[in-house]
Amino acid sequence: MSAPVEVVIDGGAAAITLTREKAHNAMSPSLLDGLHEAVTAVTDAGCRVATVRGRGRALSAGADLPYLLGLGDDRDAVAGYIAQIGAALDAIEAAPFVSICIVDGYGVAGGCELMLACDLVVASTEAKIGDRHMEYGMVPGAGGSVRLPRVLPAALARRLLYTGEIVDGATAAAMGLVGWCVAPDELEPTVGGIVARLLRHSPSALVGMKRMYLDGLAVPYRDALAAEQRTVVEHLTGNPDAREGLAAFAGKRAPNFQGV
Repeated sequence: MSAPVEVVIDGGAAAITLTREKAHNAMSPSLLDGLHEAVTAVTDAGCRVATVRGRGRALSAGADLPYLLGLGDDRDAVAGYIAQIGAALDAIEAAPFVSICIVDGYGVAGGCELMLACDLVVASTEAKIGDRHMEYGMVPGAGGSVRLPRVLPAALARRLLYTGEIVDGATAAAMGLVGWCVAPDELEPTVGGIVARLLRHSPSALVGMKRMYLDGLAVPYRDALAAEQRTVVEHLTGNPDAREGLAAFAGKRAPNFQGV
C-alpha cells in the first residue's frame, strides 16, 4: 500500500502530493499524519518552497466522511479528529517554507481549508473551489470560517460560507481567492516559473517575509508597523544577504545570496 502522502525533494524545492486518489484525497487520520510528516521532512531538508497538490481529480474533498460517521456521537473522538485536521493545516501555514497549493480539480470543504492554509495558490480554469459545508448541514472546523474572511472581502466570504457555492478557477481569481488562474496545459509551466522565482530570493529574506506576514495578521495595526521597523533594522544590520542585495543593486548586477 502506498503512503497517503508522498514527498519529493529537489534541492531547495519540494513537492507534497496527497495520494488517496480513489477517496478524492479525503483527510483520513493516516493522511493527516502524512501531512505532518511531510512538513517536517521538507523543513528538515531546508527547502524554501513546497508545492501541495492532490493526485487525481481533487486537491481534497475534505474530511474522511466514512471515518467521521464511524465516530458517531463520541464527542472526544470527534474532537480529536477535528483537532488533527486543524493541526496538520496549521503546521503547513506556520512552516518555514513557502507553500504553493495547486488546484486542478475539486478543492472543497476541507480541501478549500487546506488551500487557505497555503501561502500561494495556482488554480486551473478547471478548478472547482468552495467551502461547501453548508450544502450538507455542516460547518467548517479547520479554519474555513476564520481564514476565508481574512482572504476575501466580507461580502464574498459570506457568500461562499453561507451558500456553499462552488466557483471555478477564473471566478476564484477574480474574487482574489487564488493568485493565479491558467489553462490546464499552462499549469505546470506556471508553477515551475513561480518556484524558480522564489528560489532566486535570499533564503533568510523569504522565510522572514512569511513570518512578518503571519505575525502582522495576529497583532493590532500599529504594533505590526512597529514590529516591521524593528525587523528591517535587524535585517539590514545583521544579515549578509541584505548587504549583498544592496551591493548588487548599486553595482547593477544580479545578487549572489548565500542564505542563513
